[in-house]
Amino acid sequence: MDDTTTPRPPHRRSARPARLVAALTLALASAGCPTGGASESKQAPAIHIDAQRYNVPLSDDDYAKGGAAPLVTIVIFSDYACPPCARTWQVLDHLLEDYGDDLRVVFRSYTVPGFGRGEQAAEAAFAAGAQGKFWEMHARLFEHGGDFDRPLLRAAAEAVGLDVPRFLDDLDTGTQTARRVRDRRAATALGVNGLPAVFVNGLYLAGFVDEPTMHGILDEEIKRARVMLDDGVPRAELYATMMRNAASKRVSEPESAQALRDELAKAQAADKAVREPKTLIAPKGDARYRIEPGAAGLRGNAQAPVVVVAFVDFQCPFCRRAWKEELAGLLARHPDDVALSVRQLPLPIHESAEGAARAALAAGKQGKFWEFHDRLLAHEGALGRTNFVGWARELGLDEAAFLAALDDPATARIVEQDTRLANKVGVDGTPGFFVNGRYVGGYTPGVLSGVVDEELARAAELARSEGTPPSGRFAKDMDAAIPESEFPNP
Repeated sequence: MDDTTTPRPPHRRSARPARLVAALTLALASAGCPTGGASESKQAPAIHIDAQRYNVPLSDDDYAKGGAAPLVTIVIFSDYACPPCARTWQVLDHLLEDYGDDLRVVFRSYTVPGFGRGEQAAEAAFAAGAQGKFWEMHARLFEHGGDFDRPLLRAAAEAVGLDVPRFLDDLDTGTQTARRVRDRRAATALGVNGLPAVFVNGLYLAGFVDEPTMHGILDEEIKRARVMLDDGVPRAELYATMMRNAASKRVSEPESAQALRDELAKAQAADKAVREPKTLIAPKGDARYRIEPGAAGLRGNAQAPVVVVAFVDFQCPFCRRAWKEELAGLLARHPDDVALSVRQLPLPIHESAEGAARAALAAGKQGKFWEFHDRLLAHEGALGRTNFVGWARELGLDEAAFLAALDDPATARIVEQDTRLANKVGVDGTPGFFVNGRYVGGYTPGVLSGVVDEELARAAELARSEGTPPSGRFAKDMDAAIPESEFPNP
């Protein structure tokens, strides 16, 4: 078995509470990719942990990350064209950092014929592995996602430093087809019918399972492994010993799978009502709405007469452009007169947007929201927890406290509350700005600056005519603005 991997930081455990769902019997998660057709299914499968252990043997030529003699071995069947598989690998990479040599993760390919050319991608990863670059290609393929045509695969091979003619020859001659087919047959023999499919010391997890839940499962498995060590089982033989006592049969659903499907469907319907309302009545451009600063507070003078409240998705390219091209300059030109507050509106089309929103708020718990905000909006490309932790370290944050805040349900509730507020007032995309309550939707260069200039001129005029000091302008506008109870959407 190939146990090589890149160097890891010292063993680290996140300061988050471990959560084990129903004593390793069942856990809900988001839908996985199908394995029976050429396109993603909209039907969510039951996500569960089967308490039965299944015999999932290892091979000497497996690609594996982590410890050579771990307490927990994870075998994952995945497809590079499957978005939930990519999310699962992000979680697994974080777990490898957290558990160090106590964890090993073994890659297995399970491709869906015709689905996003995942078969070509799998053979490309194995061809890179033949040149000692499996994990480099693995990471690049998940980063790209989508349709893996030949130009993309060639570019990936060049990027990771392969002998490209040899790589292309391997693809053309099908030298890795047998290995891909072997993995698929192993999955079929186990009865796997959805992706990703994860086996934790033989325990079957169907679909994506979030990181806190995985921590709970691994912590329980480590306890069991330590009991076996105390009973005299050599550490290097733990997994083989578990497999000798595991079932040699196909995976099956628990009796309560249908109840879980029903519960998951209800949860998804409720989430869709929050994040994807069927229709939104947009806010009127000539009205003022009571949209005040959120949990992140203000950037700029707290007594500024003009306050811009921006609903932002940190993966939205228009949010990035608005900040770089206009909003940052506005604040620099008007340091005393214009302040900014950001509220969260992560869109479902951006996989890492909600995590980024929570990470920014977690940094805000240590007074570094705006520094984290700037890094998020300066970043382009793939985004994940590795980025978040790296920036937290750069900013001198207490890493354990940052991770605890990142996974705290209270942080997720702030994001949900901001999203609900955006839906109620009618913001249907990002960025969405409220300038002293006046709505500016999207980013068109110059439009936001024009509205800010109008509000500055109005504040100066009202200070002369009404005697309202500039420092009280925003509060007075909010007192007179349309309240949330009268927003156009329920």
